[in-house]
Amino acid sequence: MPTPAERIDQLRREIDRHNRLYYVDASPEISDREFDRLLKELEELEAKHPDLVAPDSPTQRVGGEPIEGFITLPHAKPMFSIDNTYAEGDLRAWHTRIAKGIGLDDEKAAAGIDYVLEPKVDGVAVSLRYENGKLALALTRGDGVKGDDITANVRTIAAVPFVLSLDKSSKKKPAPQSPATPVAGSIPDILEVRGEIYMPALEFDRINKERDEAGEELFANPRNSTAGILKKLDPKYVARHKLRFFAHGRGEVEPNNFERYSEFMALVHALGLPTNPLTQLCHGIDEVWAAIVVLDGKRHALPYGTDGAVVKVDRLDWQDQLGFRSKSPRWCIAYKYAPEQAETKLNGITWQVGKGGSLTPVAELQPVLLAGTTVKRASLHNIDEIHAKDIRVGDTVVIEKAGEIIPQVVRVVGLPVPLPPREGLGEGRAPGLFGGDEAEGESAAAKSSAKRTRKEKVDATLPPPLPKREGSQTVAPTHCPSCGQPVTREEGEAAIRCVNPECPAQLRERLIWFAARGQTDIEGLGDSTVHQLADAGLLNSFGDIFRLKNHRAKLLELDRMGEKKVDNLLAGIEEAKGRGLMRVLAGLGIRHIGTNGSRQLATHFGDIEKVAAATVADLIEVEDFGEITAESVYQFFRSDAGRHIVAELKEAGVNLTAPQKARVAPSADSPFVGKSIVITGTLSSWGRKELTDKLIELGAKVSGSVSKKTDFLIAGEEAGSKLDKARELGVEVWDEEKLMAALK
Repeated sequence: MPTPAERIDQLRREIDRHNRLYYVDASPEISDREFDRLLKELEELEAKHPDLVAPDSPTQRVGGEPIEGFITLPHAKPMFSIDNTYAEGDLRAWHTRIAKGIGLDDEKAAAGIDYVLEPKVDGVAVSLRYENGKLALALTRGDGVKGDDITANVRTIAAVPFVLSLDKSSKKKPAPQSPATPVAGSIPDILEVRGEIYMPALEFDRINKERDEAGEELFANPRNSTAGILKKLDPKYVARHKLRFFAHGRGEVEPNNFERYSEFMALVHALGLPTNPLTQLCHGIDEVWAAIVVLDGKRHALPYGTDGAVVKVDRLDWQDQLGFRSKSPRWCIAYKYAPEQAETKLNGITWQVGKGGSLTPVAELQPVLLAGTTVKRASLHNIDEIHAKDIRVGDTVVIEKAGEIIPQVVRVVGLPVPLPPREGLGEGRAPGLFGGDEAEGESAAAKSSAKRTRKEKVDATLPPPLPKREGSQTVAPTHCPSCGQPVTREEGEAAIRCVNPECPAQLRERLIWFAARGQTDIEGLGDSTVHQLADAGLLNSFGDIFRLKNHRAKLLELDRMGEKKVDNLLAGIEEAKGRGLMRVLAGLGIRHIGTNGSRQLATHFGDIEKVAAATVADLIEVEDFGEITAESVYQFFRSDAGRHIVAELKEAGVNLTAPQKARVAPSADSPFVGKSIVITGTLSSWGRKELTDKLIELGAKVSGSVSKKTDFLIAGEEAGSKLDKARELGVEVWDEEKLMAALK
């Protein structure tokens, strides 16, 4: 059993990972319910051990990091996240806390609290700032304190007006504003409206149909497609997609003369900003619950995705009185509907090989309809998860879509709901997410006797199997399903890995990664195209990407490869040659090397020859590199596969150097030359990426973490744990004033 400190550390790392998957990479692996359970466990542990609470704990912050590639700016007021609940009893308990918080201990008085209920639209949160009635700024939520400036992209959305115009005579009054109540107010000098950018279901279907006909990879769901579109730096691309917007909150408002949230939203609607027509003003918690039940019955027929309802206290003075927690308002809560589930038979377990060699188990299922789509396969995550749930081929299993996106196996029908694995391969039973003996929302079928026939077998798809004990569990493969080489599992890791660098399955995944946004960013070379070209024998190495220009005729013979698509693909490949050393290193799939690591390598060495020639001792000298990372880079460039990749990229004419400005300062008297710098907090004059690039241009090394090697820390507003660490280590701290003086 881990100690409380060890378990807290495990939870923080896991929650941070899922935050990044959900908020940065838009690729969630677990359901909202599972995520909330992890967070709840962490909150409870920290409450019992307050000495272990850290400023950078997920319980102390709002959300994920801003997406790279845009200028990052601070929010005038933080964009908080919303606490979730999944049961009527928990919703009513929240209402009781609200009543107590505003001093209404009498049950009859508490019953008169007005709430506003809105559908929880599945989109991307954004803040729109209007100054003197004109759209001035649009920011993503980011980490809640600062977000990415996507104003140019938002301006392409027809639902978002450039200029506000007050129409008090509109016949279509927005709920919850009563038709008999006139819209109050005028256009505020400053108006920040928070809301959701989303993609209508019909538009999602249209785009995927076009992508399918063009042979391009399909979007997974409307939210992912919306997030991906808004990441684009080309507003023209965004304009081709009919994104929509609903307003549902407020940031900075001057002058602020509103008494109720419903009044504010009525004015917002009158100003020409769309509000959800299903928004309701509810008198008391009973009306709130009745509205939630009604919405559940109609939500699947709505023209957009929604997985719940948001409930807010209507009176703004009560909102102010109730205040905020560190990451969420007390006066607001989201009721999340239980994910749709289905029962089906597990016909087999296969193992997929990722770009880093990790083997992921996949459930092969009897096809079943779930949340509007036919599901044939579902994630099993890892062997520990399989053992914790005691999943065996032949079982009847319950599946659901994690976050209504990724199908996963929840449990075996009739078996106790397991706890997630803690250490080793042990099993357990969950007492229920909110207490009691059963998990919330468990069906009667799940409580029935197990549907095992005693004919179920251990997965035998990958010989030779490990020796199995009596009562045989599903076993992990001992050899890679792609190349047949032995697999390994490092101590303390859930992942099983194939370490053969020439494994065919790994190669395809590495090529997909190499061509993706953030690496060499080759438009048109996505998952499906890589597999198509590899199946045709045209893509079997990194060098083959750049040799495709010699096979134009063969490309045109392939399915859904028209002239325009082929020409665009070849143009994208040619453009990718000039991305530079950092992007190439980030795309090679070297273990432990991400964006920051590739930047540090490129900055430190300048060209790939020096990186390849570096010893482990040389690599440890790189900012933020430890022994494990250094050894990983060393082994990659010493391997036959690594040498072959470098030789092919050179032969293709790929730029394998870092820009001179990223390595050498233009002036020897620059105060930044050779300095190791860390940036934290929010700066009014600089975005994080912009400042990082500037400092590197001036000869500095910019790191993501504070250490004894750090020369100084640049600290903006709301600096957190990095500032504490710098003070602890005696590292010099610069404020923005000192930074600006040095830059001049």
